[in-house]
Amino acid sequence: MKDFLLEINVEELPAGYVRPALDKLKNAFIERLKAERMAHGDITVFGTAAVLICRVKDMSLKQEELSREISGPPKRIAFDENNKPTPQAIGFAKNQGSDVKDLKIKQTPKGEYVFVVRKIKSRPAKEVLQDIVPDIIKSISFPKTMKWDDSGARFGRPIESILALLGRENINIKIGNAPARLVKAASVEAYLKKLEKSYILDQDKRKSEIEKMISTAQKKLGLDEYTDENLLEETTFMVKSPVILAGDFDKRFLAVPKDVLAASMSKYQRIFPLFKNGRLVNKFIAIIDGKGRDTGKMKKVYANILEARLKDSLFFYDEDTKKPFSDLTPKLKDLIFHKDLGNMFEKIQRLEKLSSFISDRLSVSAVGKQDIKRAAYLCKTDLVTQMVGEFPSLQGVMGMEYSLKSKEKESVAIAIKEHYLPKGMDGHLPETTEGAILAISDRIDNIVGLLGSGIEPKGSFDPFGIRRNSQGLIQIIKHKGFRIDLSGLIHEAIRLYNTQEQCRGRPRPSPAISQEELEKKVVNYIKERLEFLTPDTMPSELKQAVLKSDCNDIVGVFKRVKALSGISSEKYFLRTAKVCERTSNILKGAKGEKLGAVNEALLKEALEKDVWKAYTANSRAIENLIKEEKYEEATRVYGDVFFEALHKFFDKVFVNAEDSSLRENRLAMMQAINKLYTLDVADLALLPQIIIR
Repeated sequence: MKDFLLEINVEELPAGYVRPALDKLKNAFIERLKAERMAHGDITVFGTAAVLICRVKDMSLKQEELSREISGPPKRIAFDENNKPTPQAIGFAKNQGSDVKDLKIKQTPKGEYVFVVRKIKSRPAKEVLQDIVPDIIKSISFPKTMKWDDSGARFGRPIESILALLGRENINIKIGNAPARLVKAASVEAYLKKLEKSYILDQDKRKSEIEKMISTAQKKLGLDEYTDENLLEETTFMVKSPVILAGDFDKRFLAVPKDVLAASMSKYQRIFPLFKNGRLVNKFIAIIDGKGRDTGKMKKVYANILEARLKDSLFFYDEDTKKPFSDLTPKLKDLIFHKDLGNMFEKIQRLEKLSSFISDRLSVSAVGKQDIKRAAYLCKTDLVTQMVGEFPSLQGVMGMEYSLKSKEKESVAIAIKEHYLPKGMDGHLPETTEGAILAISDRIDNIVGLLGSGIEPKGSFDPFGIRRNSQGLIQIIKHKGFRIDLSGLIHEAIRLYNTQEQCRGRPRPSPAISQEELEKKVVNYIKERLEFLTPDTMPSELKQAVLKSDCNDIVGVFKRVKALSGISSEKYFLRTAKVCERTSNILKGAKGEKLGAVNEALLKEALEKDVWKAYTANSRAIENLIKEEKYEEATRVYGDVFFEALHKFFDKVFVNAEDSSLRENRLAMMQAINKLYTLDVADLALLPQIIIR
């Protein structure tokens, strides 16, 4: 066994690309080495913006040998009555590269068959690596890729060279026209130790060291211990040997909102802003690369560049606030939302109506509704400001700042900022009702418009953020406990697009699908995201069972999953599941038949009368328990009422009677019992192996 090392040297990658690329590199090696039957030890990855490294410990020097048993013709065809091989046996052996004397006879459920054991030769590690490493490198995906030569190869940034070591042997790996890098090293371990002498190789150790440096400096200066996690992560991959320097800037720049100052510091120079008692101070910390540099000189350089940046920010702020914020809103007519979906001014007009639609359904007060409508009108205005043009990450933040500067209500300003939340899977969520309603309006407008234009996420490729919008929509509704009818919301969002296009006097360009199809598509897409966000259940099929029932109330879905997960091992739950299963199975034979209401006059057998009596006596109570969201009690009552009654019924009564009127009436009764629970709670027929002991 020998260690293997792959080193991909590249032009500087964006810092945000590096950690995901390292994770993909490691996972790709795990998968491919397993597929190639290559035994190995631990796999470790290291990286900076300029290099990605993967080290595989204790890799076997050849593939594990593999034998496959291949089935041939039946014995009676392969051998004659004298037990001599027939042409079929000889042909089978020849096709498998074996001699006829190597054929074996084996008893199978279908009788005696001829088999041959075929050994698959193992290949040396070097040969396997030359095959799989180029594929592994190409499999690393990035938000954007580029070509750098005429080979057509693509990567996050141009590959400058590739080093591959198996023990001390250099292996030539070809990606495009990127040259192989050859080194003389006693071993992979020796090469890595050499690298560690020049910089901190492990990115997590490097990150920890930077964080420690910043914390020590903050304590020394008597300032708050706070580190911007995103900036820390970015800096980790931009420097190899971190060195800290501290400086200050003119106090007059503190007149600019702190978010602007922080953005000015971090965007170009990756400077860490500093705070005291939560207030930003005129000091900064920077992490530079390389020991032995003249930190005094570097501090002056950083301070001079920062002052120029802050002057620009102060200029943008002064220019943007010369007029009331709302005076800028009409400029949104010149800003395209999407080529098929109109401009941003048309978007805010839809958001005003959508937010009012939601406010009415949530019984928001008249004052609150007016505030939300005002926030909707202003929520995208900061996109046409100079500040957001320079710092796009400040959209929403500047909307709030400029609104407050223009004497808008605080609730309006906060809603403008919050409507961009959450910004990530684990990001902060809107806390105010106004912000949450506006955020929901914005997201459903995005989802409906983009899916309606034929744009869909593919794999990890989601440039318009449809997946992110859907997840944010669900998270906000759950967080705020809003009981919103999802289908009604989607229908209204589509209607607003269509009526707006009609007002323009022109149809939407080449609508991809009809309104009904679009409604179904949006519901199904959000449902997929809902499945992703709901907690795992035991059994796992319980989640699908809940999602197969009504999903229009997102909060209700989470409540049902939680309630049923807590009772899934109870006997009464299993009895209810068995009722769902048996009624569902019998209804499979009724596909295509239109089943109406149960006709009591057609109930002939005493047992079917008993079942229907149980339904009429208890259905209202079960429905009320479901409406009151007492799912545990509804499940208990449903199982108690129908389990024994249906067991006796199915044992004695033939549902699929020859008389069509009797059959349809009995199926209608099964449908009524089934839907009583499955329509609004969960289709427990999806659960596997429902066994009641």
